[in-house]
Amino acid sequence: MGTYRTAQICLNGHEITTSANTSPELMENFCSKCGAATITNCPICNTPIRGSYHVEGVLSLGHEYKIPSYCHNCGKPYPWTKTALESANALIEEDENLNSDEKKQFCETLPDLIVESPTPKTQLATARFKRLISKAATYTTDGVKGIIVNIASEAIKKSLGL
Repeated sequence: MGTYRTAQICLNGHEITTSANTSPELMENFCSKCGAATITNCPICNTPIRGSYHVEGVLSLGHEYKIPSYCHNCGKPYPWTKTALESANALIEEDENLNSDEKKQFCETLPDLIVESPTPKTQLATARFKRLISKAATYTTDGVKGIIVNIASEAIKKSLGL
């Protein structure tokens, strides 16, 4: 039986370390990539952020850590996920090619695309995303796609053609 180590992530979603509780020398108070403050616990429920999974006596090679989008304990988005969604929503709201209903639908679709694994809502969200992104202005398209590429799972990026 293994245990999760605690990860340290900056508020913008940059990985600092996936084993903060066992490698304190790797920790940073502020991100060396962007200068944002760093956290090791969910700001909502204070549960440690899951880092690397460690099994005593087992050497793990080639496993890539994926920064979680949502807290495994309370289900709330981490600050980097919340910021990404807010930024994408702001871009969508600025778009003059979309009417108010399309903007609302587009914004409501995004959380269903920013998940670790597909859910029953993923197919509908993918279809809506493709329809709405084709109507959006270039700056919205580029910005929203960039945000999705940074935080969506590989399966969802593939289904969106990103």
